Amino acid sequence: MKRAVAVAAAVALVLPATAGAHLRTGTVAVDYRPRITHRPAGPFTIGVYLSDRALHLSVQRDATVVVYGYLGEAFVRVSDSGVVVDTDSPTAAATGLVPRGTAHTGWMLRSKGRSVVWHDVRTSRRQWRVPIAVDGRRGAIAGETQRLPRPALWPWLVLLAAIAAAGAAVRRSTALGLLSSSAAIVVAAGFALSAYADPGTWIAGVDELFFAAAGIGVLRWGPPVARLPSALWLSVLGLAVGLSKGAVFLHALVLAPLPGTAMRVAVVIAVATGLAGAVSACVTYARAG
Repeated sequence: MKRAVAVAAAVALVLPATAGAHLRTGTVAVDYRPRITHRPAGPFTIGVYLSDRALHLSVQRDATVVVYGYLGEAFVRVSDSGVVVDTDSPTAAATGLVPRGTAHTGWMLRSKGRSVVWHDVRTSRRQWRVPIAVDGRRGAIAGETQRLPRPALWPWLVLLAAIAAAGAAVRRSTALGLLSSSAAIVVAAGFALSAYADPGTWIAGVDELFFAAAGIGVLRWGPPVARLPSALWLSVLGLAVGLSKGAVFLHALVLAPLPGTAMRVAVVIAVATGLAGAVSACVTYARAG
C-alpha cells in the first residue's frame, strides 16, 4: 500500500500541469455527451469534460478572455495577470470559483496561471451558449449536450451466465483465477489511464496489479499447498474489481481509452470467471478436506 501511494505521488509530481488542468472525478460511465459546436476565433482553447460537463478555458500569452455569467455579468477573466474572479458575481459563487465565506471585495486573483475550470449549469441544457469577450470582442461559445440511450442489460447478463456456466463446467480453479485476474488488470488499467481517473483510481489500480502479481507469483514459485488458495485469491480479486465497475452497464458512455464494448466484455469476463473460479476452488477445498 505504501508503495502504491508513493507511485501515485510521483505521478502527481511529474505531471503537475496535467493534474491541475484536468478535472479528475473517477467517474467510469455517464449518460450525457456534451460538445462544443461553435467558438469565436481567438488565441484561446475551450473544451468541455465528459465526466461532469465542466468547461475548461486556456488563454495564450498577450490575450485576455472574459466569461459572462448567468445574469450577463462578467465573472471570470483570464490574462497574463492570471485568473481573476468577481467575488460579487452570483455565477462565480454558483460555479465554485469563489469559495464559500469569501468577502465580497470585487475582483480577486484566483491563480497566476492562464487556465481555469468551472462547473457551468448551462452545459446541462440540450442547446447551450456561454457569452465571452476575446480581447474586447464579444462573442459566445455554443454547444449541445446529447443524452445517449443506456445499453440493454440483459445481453450482458446472458453473456455473464454463459461464461460462468462454462467455467463451472471446466472446474479448473487455476486457469479461471488467472483469466479473471487478467481481465481485472485490463479493466483497472483502462480506467486508471482515463483522463478522468482520480488519485484513488490510480492507487486502486496499482494495488490491484500488485495483488494479482503476488497471486501469480505464488502459483508459479510457491509450494503446491499454496496454489489452491492463490487461485481462489485471484478469482476473488477479479470478481471484486469487476463488480466495482458495474456502472459501465448502467450508463451509455464508458470513460476509458478502450471502446466501451471492450471494457464491458472485460468486466463480464472478470466477474464470470472470478465467480466460477471462486466456487470451483471452494468445492475443491471442501472435497479435499
